[in-house]
Amino acid sequence: MSRTKAHARKQGGRKRSLEDVDGTENDRPSKRQASQPTPLPRPTEVDETIAMMNPALLADHFAKAIRKYNPNSASLELEEQYLPTKAFRDTTGFDGIHSADRLAAFLEQFSENGKAELTACEAKQQPHTLIIAPSGIRAADLNREMRGFNTKQSKVAKFIAKHMKLKENVEYMKKNKVGIVIGTPARLVDVIGTGAIKETSVRRIVVDGSYRDEKKRNIFEMQELFQPLLALLNLKAFRARYDAEDQLEILVF
Repeated sequence: MSRTKAHARKQGGRKRSLEDVDGTENDRPSKRQASQPTPLPRPTEVDETIAMMNPALLADHFAKAIRKYNPNSASLELEEQYLPTKAFRDTTGFDGIHSADRLAAFLEQFSENGKAELTACEAKQQPHTLIIAPSGIRAADLNREMRGFNTKQSKVAKFIAKHMKLKENVEYMKKNKVGIVIGTPARLVDVIGTGAIKETSVRRIVVDGSYRDEKKRNIFEMQELFQPLLALLNLKAFRARYDAEDQLEILVF
């Protein structure tokens, strides 16, 4: 073999090894790779059935979870926890999977004045949107996707129990105009309980219902999350507005 060919072969081997390290070979598949069978897709992290549920189906979906986690409750007690069909916004017309990167488009589509409304806030302690996430990690993911709505006039805030003291969340609400609050259900119940969020200002509550965690569970399948979520949605000030002139809407994403 000539010295030139040996050098070329050596260089080629070096190039492939570098591509293996930085991952660029996945961006430019070789002919050999193209001939291999297409790998099966990984299990989805999104429950796509949620997106197909109209208000009646969503109300029934919540009711089933309520009965599941309250097996010893009387019928009257269960009725008091059920959410009315009118509480839910029909979002079946949304074109796209309910993944984190589509949340901004989802909100814009179902807000009367789109982005202009979502980037405004009337006063401190008066958010217009609450986004309920099943975990702190998921809240952080959604918070990143909401950066387009974060302005000087209207902040996007993330409230989670881990690494954040309740006092800090309360102080932030009192010092800033926050239009969108993202958090876990228990933490948001606690913040509202302090008076740092005025319930009358909230126009929509977005429940992150399609997301599945690493154990393939969504928020309806985890009692420790569903119960505080239900407590939040059934707060007296919220429940009174599900069928009122200044209607509060629940959107399940």
